[in-house]
Amino acid sequence: MVKKLTTNPTTLYDLLQVKANAEQEVIAASAKALLTKHHPDRGGDNDLCARISEAKAILSDDKKRAKYDKSITPNKGDIIGNYRLVRKIAEGGFGEVYEATHTITGMTVCIKKNLTVSSLDTELFLKEAAALWDLRHHALPAVRDMFQLPDGKYAMVMSYIPGPTIEQLLDKYKAKGEEIDPENICWIMERVLDALRYMHYHGVVHGDVKPQNIIIQPEQHTCVLVDFGLASVKPSSGSSADGYTPLFASPESLNNKPLLPESDLYSLGLTMIYAFGGDPATRKVPKNVPRGVRDFIADLLVYDVLSRPHWDNVDLVQQLRDVRMKEFGRSHTNFKKI
Repeated sequence: MVKKLTTNPTTLYDLLQVKANAEQEVIAASAKALLTKHHPDRGGDNDLCARISEAKAILSDDKKRAKYDKSITPNKGDIIGNYRLVRKIAEGGFGEVYEATHTITGMTVCIKKNLTVSSLDTELFLKEAAALWDLRHHALPAVRDMFQLPDGKYAMVMSYIPGPTIEQLLDKYKAKGEEIDPENICWIMERVLDALRYMHYHGVVHGDVKPQNIIIQPEQHTCVLVDFGLASVKPSSGSSADGYTPLFASPESLNNKPLLPESDLYSLGLTMIYAFGGDPATRKVPKNVPRGVRDFIADLLVYDVLSRPHWDNVDLVQQLRDVRMKEFGRSHTNFKKI
């Protein structure tokens, strides 16, 4: 699943045979053992010993180590595998996201790189890759490749999804003193629900459904749910959330309890309130939202996770489609402009 890059020069970490997140004690111990093994008095290599000593000197000094780590971090124009970085798109708590192009086909991709090489950060990053690896759905990004970089960090290559997030789209409307048409919000949420249904069937809980993680593609009349950094694959009774966004988190997330598919549904209900111009913090839905839609949201926001709608009992995609027919007189917008 993960490929170690071989096109880059050996790093100081490789030279000392330690990981990029190694503690100072580990670096010192490894350098000592290698210097003993390769000492000239034992027939070793003078040049190799000099390089080992230099590596120890750099990696044992926090400032020098930070400068070195930065020097082996990919920048614009750098090559990762068969991909050339074009620009940084975003940076969050868990990683940096770049636009990149395939050096042979010229196709655009998205590359996400974890920020640190801490064991926790690496675990979460690989967990995200595992969650997405076998998923193939039009409303989800596809993982295309995975690499380990010279500095010990990982880079995940995914399909590139252009377009504004719901948050960005709302900001644009607010700047003009306008609101998104309620019918458009409903078809967007229907598509997100379809993606969630597919994910949940395959045992994946997103864990961070929110306006910032839903990208809209107005021309294609589609949307994509992104950022699986907090996703859980087949969570058990002993698992708990790796993190959450407080404003859109389910009660079980806030109480450090196991996430269920219904946890994503709760977060989607809060996201719908936000999209309609309401207040997720108080669960207040604007009065101009049609009654059928308000009732649909209310069902998603039941506090008890076991009392919320369950895919085995109700097809929420069809239910929202029925609500659209009742409230708007149609279940398809015919590419209504957004």
